[in-house]
Amino acid sequence: MAMLPGWNSLEAVGSIGHSLHMAAIVVLAMLVVAEGLALVYDDRKYALVGAAERETIVSRDQEGLAVAERHHNEIAALQRDLEEAQRQQASLRLTTIGQQALLDAVSPFPGQQIEIVSMLGDPEGQQFANDFASVAQQAGWNATSINEAALATNPSGIEVLYREPPVGEVPPPALAALVDVLVDLRILPARSVTICEEVASEVIRLVVGTRSATAELHSSLSPKEPPEARNGAMVPDTAAEQ
Repeated sequence: MAMLPGWNSLEAVGSIGHSLHMAAIVVLAMLVVAEGLALVYDDRKYALVGAAERETIVSRDQEGLAVAERHHNEIAALQRDLEEAQRQQASLRLTTIGQQALLDAVSPFPGQQIEIVSMLGDPEGQQFANDFASVAQQAGWNATSINEAALATNPSGIEVLYREPPVGEVPPPALAALVDVLVDLRILPARSVTICEEVASEVIRLVVGTRSATAELHSSLSPKEPPEARNGAMVPDTAAEQ
């Protein structure tokens, strides 16, 4: 012990003892502060872990909701397609309201010649053709006998055909009136007419089928702008004629 500094000096021993007491107090205080900070940081760590877990759960829930919404939208789209297909199938039958609307649209053009052709072996198409022929006759149109044939194009619902008119001439307004009302009734999918050189001049041919025809074979009948010519066909707008 005599080797310790100031061991034999009263003044030195008192000073060194006091310093050591102060150092012990400081160290003890630092231990208390360190332990307190350790507890605070432990709490913060657990809080951050909990927040990260909550974010993961929220992100997972959002992904699940997004997948569910996507599936819902896909199912809704399929449902709409199914309903549209059902409407197209139902459109092959003329309701009483549809017959009256068709009669009102074509009655202003008596004497118009029309041929009605349905697919061979298609009872629904034949019924639609009979209903349409009845309306056409009531409107004063010259409807030829209904023919059943093995059609090459097999259009969906119906298809309107007309022979390309000579240069400088336009098709009769009855053609545009017929197309307009068929589109309004959702029987014809688009305001268009198929060019067909096999049809007699100034005769409208109505073909009832089951499968979509090629869109490129149609001439546009846009009601908002002058009719365009595709494959040389021009069809007037009923609004302009009236």
